[in-house]
Amino acid sequence: MVIKMEGNMNKVMSLLSELSLSDEPKKHLIELKTTLITLTAPRIKELPSNLNLNVLFDSFNSSDSEQVELTVDILTHLLPFVSPKEVVERFSEHLLRGLAHPHEKVRTLVLKEIQLCSDTDTGVLSVVSDAPLLLGIVSSLGDSSLGVVKVACNTLLTVCKQTEGIRAVFSSESVSTMQAVMAKSDSCRFNVYDMLVQVCLLGDLAMSTVSNSGLLDRLTAEVTTGDVLTQLNALELLTTLVVSRDGMALLHRAGVVAKLQYLLSLAENDPMAALLMPGLIKFFGNMGHTQPRRMVEEYGSVMVMILRLAAGTLDLGDPTFQLVAIETVVHIGSSPGGILALAKFKTEVDEVLDVIGTKMRTAPTDQRVRILEALAQLFTVEQEDQSEEVVGTLELWWPGVAGVNLEKLMAVARQPFADLHCAALKVLKALAYLDWGQKLIRSEPGLVEYILNRATENESTGKVMKWEIVKTLVLSSTASSIFDEFQMEQLSKYYRQGVFYVETQVEVAMEGEN
Repeated sequence: MVIKMEGNMNKVMSLLSELSLSDEPKKHLIELKTTLITLTAPRIKELPSNLNLNVLFDSFNSSDSEQVELTVDILTHLLPFVSPKEVVERFSEHLLRGLAHPHEKVRTLVLKEIQLCSDTDTGVLSVVSDAPLLLGIVSSLGDSSLGVVKVACNTLLTVCKQTEGIRAVFSSESVSTMQAVMAKSDSCRFNVYDMLVQVCLLGDLAMSTVSNSGLLDRLTAEVTTGDVLTQLNALELLTTLVVSRDGMALLHRAGVVAKLQYLLSLAENDPMAALLMPGLIKFFGNMGHTQPRRMVEEYGSVMVMILRLAAGTLDLGDPTFQLVAIETVVHIGSSPGGILALAKFKTEVDEVLDVIGTKMRTAPTDQRVRILEALAQLFTVEQEDQSEEVVGTLELWWPGVAGVNLEKLMAVARQPFADLHCAALKVLKALAYLDWGQKLIRSEPGLVEYILNRATENESTGKVMKWEIVKTLVLSSTASSIFDEFQMEQLSKYYRQGVFYVETQVEVAMEGEN
């Protein structure tokens, strides 16, 4: 076997040396691929480090797509065993030509190899010191293949993680190349914007470097110019920046938040502005989630508008807006700070909770599932995040949703629709974190027995949710003072037995039975 392996290694080197002289390169490539498949990874690694791969890169110079794909497969086998830095330095010209190759698989292979090289301090220097290669990667953001664009974006992100890398990517020559890509089409322009936003999220240096390039100003300008689709796409990208404190500060300095607030104020009377509503709601929802206090203090009118839309007291002509607004309110309130921020809008929040309670019972099934999942998110506050004020606020909210007990929620949970059933169980799990929620569970007739009854669950999702509820109760610091000793013993037993426990049935044959 070892002798055969050695023979195959020699055959690989022989086929590579013969390839450049062959009149039938495809035949040689097929044989080379077949031989490589027989070699284990350690054996391929033993091939000489100075293996002549130039002939393989030259094999890309063909209109025969089968030959090109064979070459991609062979290089995919061999390149992992060559240092990525060495690949970039030894085969720079081949890589540059590969970036412009008509076959998508070649362009993808080259970009992935450059990305590997960029993942080390020394490797990234090899990439950025090769200006034509770096500009070729930037130009790939304008590729006709979305797959290639994605790999090019990931490669540039990897380069930008290093200080030398981000400086090179945003050099004047590179920025000019980005501008040329942006000029090609709307989609190419947004490919560049997408990359810029992702780079911003890498940190302070990245944020300031991108900002200083001037390209981010073009993105922020898109929000108030152009057609509605362009504005929505720009809004979606800018919403990504909201999760970062530096990104939020940048948007404030650029006046973007003020512009969006103005657009939102127009939506009630301007049908064109109303078309932007989904994007605007999402933007301010994310802002409210990350900076709830600021949202209350500086953008109270925006909060009121979103709450009115969620409550149905503001109608913009599209019924889907209400559900989006409800989910946005919940997103804002899915942190202790967010809950306390919403509590300052008592009248509007009470109206929203009433709507949630009604829709939970009467809306179409798909909407009810979304409403219940939103409700579970709003009432989930894990023990370490609980304060007397937060828990007390949620306790005041619950009757507005489902009354003073759990009867309405359990009526939904017992319905024979798996997604609806599991969504209701998620709400029950949220209540299990809270001491007053545990009291409701204990007080609801037959509910503890229902939770402990494994026979009600036929689907694995339901079994998992039941066990999660039990786990939450068992690990809670307050449950032992709320449930009686027998109930706690049964819950602890259920928890120890695990999710998919099945009680075994023991049958005893009695004397005289046939």
